[in-house]
Amino acid sequence: MSELTELLAIARRTAVEAGAALRAHRSEWSVIAAEHGREVKIDADARAEALILGALERAAPFPVISEEAGWVDGSDRSEGFVWAVDPLDGSVNYLRDYPHCAVSIALLQRGAPILGVVDCFALGETFAGAVGLGARCNEAPITVSRISEPASGILQTGVPSRASEDSMALFEERLKTWRKIRMIGSAASALAYVAAGRAEAYRESGSMIWDVAAGCALVRAAGGEIWIGAAALDQPLEVAACNGVVALPK
Repeated sequence: MSELTELLAIARRTAVEAGAALRAHRSEWSVIAAEHGREVKIDADARAEALILGALERAAPFPVISEEAGWVDGSDRSEGFVWAVDPLDGSVNYLRDYPHCAVSIALLQRGAPILGVVDCFALGETFAGAVGLGARCNEAPITVSRISEPASGILQTGVPSRASEDSMALFEERLKTWRKIRMIGSAASALAYVAAGRAEAYRESGSMIWDVAAGCALVRAAGGEIWIGAAALDQPLEVAACNGVVALPK
């Protein structure tokens, strides 16, 4: 068994365990801990993160960058393997019992996503894959779609979190270009759907690496393309993904 296969198994097992805990404890963990504008932090974020970080530390102790803890050891170790963890992507969805939320665990190599697991625990779907190993939803292989024209395709996106006049103009242009737009409130899930051929592309501004790394790795593993623009792993970024036959959305 290759190292990447072993690491994928570790990430999958860890994500599924965290997802099961989030599902089992939704009532008691749905307590708002903090609110920042449109963003909400709930007890579930911290509880799931503690489970994940403990499991990764025991099984594969690479540096970790996580939504709640940031750099776990306080330093940027972007030159080697790094785990990128979002313990609960879609906290408001989880709080409101809207099913599009997920545990997201990725492995980065020199800053590039190479392995990803997105456990959509409320829907019973676990997406897992790695570059060179392919991607699966539960036990079934998945690949990106072959739709080549935006006018026939679906774009997954979100309202820019740091909206400006220019970013909103680009957002409006995307609305006009694609047949359908989907905004489900979970970047990890949205990118997994591109990997599974349920949508053709993804585009968002202002995300963080832990939001999108696992989904981007899945898109690559399933035969698609990604682009990530960021000054550093712990800074807001621009991200685009597609099936490889439509152009990466601007």
